Amino acid sequence: DDDHDQRDADLAAAPQKADSSDAHSTYTSTSNSNSNSKSSSFRGPKDDQIGQIVEFTVANLDLASHPDIDHCTYIQAHKMECSPTTNNNITTNNNKTPNNSTQTKKFRIQLRPSWAPLGVQRFVDLTSDDFWRDVRVFRVVDDFVSQFGLSNSPSVQKKWNDLGPIPDDDPVVGTNYRGTVTFATSGPNSRTTQIFINTANNYFLDAQGFGPIGEVLPAGFGYGGMEVVDAFYGGYGERPDQGRIREQGGEYLEGNFPKLSYFVKAEFVE
Repeated sequence: DDDHDQRDADLAAAPQKADSSDAHSTYTSTSNSNSNSKSSSFRGPKDDQIGQIVEFTVANLDLASHPDIDHCTYIQAHKMECSPTTNNNITTNNNKTPNNSTQTKKFRIQLRPSWAPLGVQRFVDLTSDDFWRDVRVFRVVDDFVSQFGLSNSPSVQKKWNDLGPIPDDDPVVGTNYRGTVTFATSGPNSRTTQIFINTANNYFLDAQGFGPIGEVLPAGFGYGGMEVVDAFYGGYGERPDQGRIREQGGEYLEGNFPKLSYFVKAEFVE
C-alpha cells in the first residue's frame, strides 16, 4: 500500500558510505581531493548565482566530545572572534525549552540556486513553512554525513509527502565536498524533505545523482560553522527508524532517542 511504499522510500533515502577503495574514484581536481580535513571547505562565490542564507539554531549538541567548538575560528574587524554560545529562551512548538538551552548554537547555510534550482526552491519552501522547527538530526555517520528532514509532527510530514517528490536537477553541478548540503534520495526524481550535510569529502556521491544545493558557511559574527555540525549528537548511529519517525514523529524520537540534536528554529538572514 502507499504507506508501505513510503516507508520503503524513507528507509532508502540515505546515501551510503563508500569503502576506502572507491571513495574518491569519481572526482578529479587539482585541489586536495583526498583530504577529509575537519576545517571548513567553503569555496566562496566562484562564478555562480548566490542564493539566500538560512540560519539554524541547534540544541542538544554533543559539546563534551567537541571541546574545541568555542575556540576562535575567524577574524572580524582585525580582531579574533569565537563561535558563540547563546543563552536563549526560545521554546519549541511543544513549549519546551531546549534541554541544552545555555549551549544552543547557530550555523548558516548558503543556498546555491545555480547548482540545483529545483532543490533550492524546495528548501526555501520548507524553510518558509517553518518545517525545520523541532526536526531531529536522526542519522549521524562519523566522517560521512549528518542527515535530517523528517518532521517532528506526523501530520506535517504527511502534508509534504502528499505533495510528492520534486524532479532531479540534472545534471549534478555541485560536488559533495565537506560542508555541502544535499537532498537524500531513494532513486531518480525522489527528493522530498530529507537533507544531509557532508561531514567529509564524499565526491563519489556526485556520480550517484546526489546534487548539492548549498553549503555551510564558515563561522562569522554571532554564528558558528562546520564545528557546530560536527557537534551533532552521534551516539545513536543509524538506530532511529525512519518509518517510525514518519509515522510517530517526536513521540518516537523523544521517547527512544532523547539526546538527538535538533533545530530550535531556522530563518532567513536578511
